[in-house]
Amino acid sequence: MPGSREFLLEVRHRTLPGETVAIAAPFQQWDGGYEYLYSRSIYPLAGRIVLPLLDEKNRAHPENLRRANAVAAYRQELAIPGFVVVWRGADGVLLRRTP
Repeated sequence: MPGSREFLLEVRHRTLPGETVAIAAPFQQWDGGYEYLYSRSIYPLAGRIVLPLLDEKNRAHPENLRRANAVAAYRQELAIPGFVVVWRGADGVLLRRTP
């Protein structure tokens, strides 16, 4: 997936160990790309709690969004109530929960 490694390393640089980061992506299916990105995020984001927003049965998990301090949105420009964009790169954005 082009740019995903660099994107995830930038997210790592901008988040702290122990933070909870949800992974957002434009893929609507687990096997259609989401699994690859989510699985790939585990290593660069080691020390953070990484949560999927989609599961292997293609079900959305909004409860994981509620648990997250930050959202790493790969190849998306998202507007999520309660979050603000804190970094924008060529391959996505990092959003952080507002107080």
